[in-house]
Amino acid sequence: MKSGGVLRLAVLPAAFLLMAAFGAVAQEPGRQLPLVLLDLPVPEIISAPADWLNTSGKAVPFEPGRVYVVHFWAFGCINCKRNLPAYGQWQQKYANVPLTVIGIHTPETDREKVPKNVADETKKFGITYPVVIDGQSTNWKRWQQQMWPTVYLIDKRGHVRAYWIGELEWQGAGGTRIMEGLIEQLLSEPAPEPRAWTEIRPGL
Repeated sequence: MKSGGVLRLAVLPAAFLLMAAFGAVAQEPGRQLPLVLLDLPVPEIISAPADWLNTSGKAVPFEPGRVYVVHFWAFGCINCKRNLPAYGQWQQKYANVPLTVIGIHTPETDREKVPKNVADETKKFGITYPVVIDGQSTNWKRWQQQMWPTVYLIDKRGHVRAYWIGELEWQGAGGTRIMEGLIEQLLSEPAPEPRAWTEIRPGL
């Protein structure tokens, strides 16, 4: 991560992917999953109060001791729509543990740039977790996003530990199960000491 909190999403060697953080991720021989494991400080979400939906205008910062699922989406994107049930499922399943789901809506079309349309579609899809409207693609650029949808997992230290590019179940990839397994591992990890949290987030 560069100074100022911009996430650098480099392509990582296969050996690193197998050893990083979680250990090996089971997958079919010869099949490349759209999953990257890493360990980098999470960029701050840049927003104004009016950008937040389902929070009464309150921003949702990354707090120590919580696990976060952050997904980039656009309401007109069919691939994004196919992932939405998984996020809602995780929100319900982990409602009583320290996990928060956040959607970052970055528009792809002119219609998706209208905040009222985003609010209407968020309600239509039954999304009740926090959604931030990224109308100027500020967060998209900070996270060096390249594709709708992409879903990230952030650990209790405020580090991005994994991300999945595209549909979770594209061609039977099993991404919902795989990411849920990683969520379980992050939830099982100990919370950091308050001092350690401060030390790993300089300049944000």
